[in-house]
Amino acid sequence: MMKKDLYKKIAQGMLAAFAGSLVISGGAAMAEASVITPDTGTKPTNAHKRTNPPRPTGASAHNEETQAEQQSAVKKNYGVDNVIRIGIGDGVVKGVISSVNGMNALGGNDSHNYGSFKSNIVASVSAENNNILINGKSTGASSLVFAPVENASGSKIKYNGHEYRGQLVVTAEGGKLLIVNRLSLEDYVKGVLPSEMTPSWNQEALKAQAVAARTFALYTKNQKAHFGSGYDLCDSTHCQSYDGLVNEADSTSLATDATMGLVMTYQGKPIYAPYHSSSGGSTENSEDVWGNYLPYLRSVKDDDSQSPYHNWSVRFTAAQVQKLLSAAGKNIGQLKSISMTAAQGSSSINGVLASGRANAVKFVGTGQTIIINAQDVRKIFGLKSTYFNIRTERAATIPPVKKDVKNNGSANVIDAAPAAMHGTNLRVEGDNVAIVFDGHGFGHGLGMAQYGAKAMADAGKKYDEILHHYYTDVEISKLY
Repeated sequence: MMKKDLYKKIAQGMLAAFAGSLVISGGAAMAEASVITPDTGTKPTNAHKRTNPPRPTGASAHNEETQAEQQSAVKKNYGVDNVIRIGIGDGVVKGVISSVNGMNALGGNDSHNYGSFKSNIVASVSAENNNILINGKSTGASSLVFAPVENASGSKIKYNGHEYRGQLVVTAEGGKLLIVNRLSLEDYVKGVLPSEMTPSWNQEALKAQAVAARTFALYTKNQKAHFGSGYDLCDSTHCQSYDGLVNEADSTSLATDATMGLVMTYQGKPIYAPYHSSSGGSTENSEDVWGNYLPYLRSVKDDDSQSPYHNWSVRFTAAQVQKLLSAAGKNIGQLKSISMTAAQGSSSINGVLASGRANAVKFVGTGQTIIINAQDVRKIFGLKSTYFNIRTERAATIPPVKKDVKNNGSANVIDAAPAAMHGTNLRVEGDNVAIVFDGHGFGHGLGMAQYGAKAMADAGKKYDEILHHYYTDVEISKLY
């Protein structure tokens, strides 16, 4: 059986077998989420006109009638299933599982109990072909659910020293294991939130992050981005940073509980809700990052002045630029010039987008001339964002001061005035020329900027006002 089909069959079986076994918890930095490129929308002939969001009047800032309509639309399109599966280990040779509450190893397809383990008793799992071994003994099962015994403090389970809420689903194939943490969406958000935003920040900023993280998770789950791999989201920044219980804090759990079940929707559907650390002063339009137009991801001005990433600068020698380009499969020979430019099909004229971010960069070498889009330039050179200018600097020498002048000087080398930036062909001549990227912000620039959200919260804005600022014309709807 193919891996994709096996995982799909196991996933479907376990979702059916254990759909009712999890209970929603709770009551009333920094990374960028960018797991998938969402389906493109249709860009209107005229520029999208931003309308003012409704004035906040309560927890969701909408009247009861609108709220009821939105809830109905969301439930109709996506249901209210709050169970989510997070991939925390793939290609695992051996894993150690235990629970302070005690646990049972249940069959994923037949619910048979393959072993009961008292408090903190370890189950060492490995695989022999498609067969799971527990403490070296064959179970004859290809999938098991390690379910902790619930008590007043809820269900918790430990895998390789990391504690998680919910259950662990273990699947064997080809002598390797897939480990999946299966838990409620709310418990997942509690694990994500302190890994994505500093817990000591203003509670309104934390609430905004909780809604964004919950929305992002639901959208990604329903897009089935990782379904073929046997889970809904991974645990890295490719999806959202998640490390179980280790980073949980009272402040972030409180923010999760206060926004329980709330997601952002557009025309009745949960939105693609990316976020990033620092905008540099302006967020970006979706089509200028991923190429897909989405009406709710429009460029907006942002207070980024307090971000530690507001300004940054990275310097390379010409030789370093050539080496990094070559490592990326773009051998241009000896670098002769560099300039900002517009990518094919872009509305940019001088290589700069409306937000101020770079569109593309042209590298002219003795071997070839290439144009690289700014997103790839960011990856190749390890830049914090695409919100950058480029300049060259050459060394200049100060002549010695005459002896009859006080404070006798000596020949010192300083940086001469930088060459012009946007739209200018910057010549690279000699070994003493430096190529400098001067930039702003940290991340892809889409959606909510976390430092900007903090600034808005510190200025007295509520979480729904923050979300409406970064995500155009969305509704905040309650799933459950």
